[in-house]
Amino acid sequence: MAFRALDKLINLHDGYRRQIKIDELELLLLQAEGVVYIIQSRCPHREAPLLHGDVEGGILYCPNHQFGFELSTGRHVEGLCAALKCYPPVYEGNEIGFWLTE
Repeated sequence: MAFRALDKLINLHDGYRRQIKIDELELLLLQAEGVVYIIQSRCPHREAPLLHGDVEGGILYCPNHQFGFELSTGRHVEGLCAALKCYPPVYEGNEIGFWLTE
C-alpha cells in the first residue's frame, strides 16, 4: 500500500471539489458540511461525471438522472443501481489522500 496525496489541507472548504485521475482510477475529492469524502468520480448508472452534482443532506445527486448516493457509504438511496466506491480519507502532514493498494 502507498499513500497517495490528493491535495493540501489548506485548500479544503465546504463546497470544495476536485476530480483526480490516478492511472485508471478516477476519483472525486469533495468537502460537504465539514466532512471530506473521496469517492469514484463517475455515476455507476451511466458513467456521468459527478463533479457538478448537487449535495444535500449528505446525498450526492448525479447531474444527469438525479440518482442520489450517500456520501458516507456510496449506497444508492433507492437501491436501484450499484454503489459508488468510497475511499477513507487519510491525513498525512499537511496533505489529504488515501491508501492505494496495488
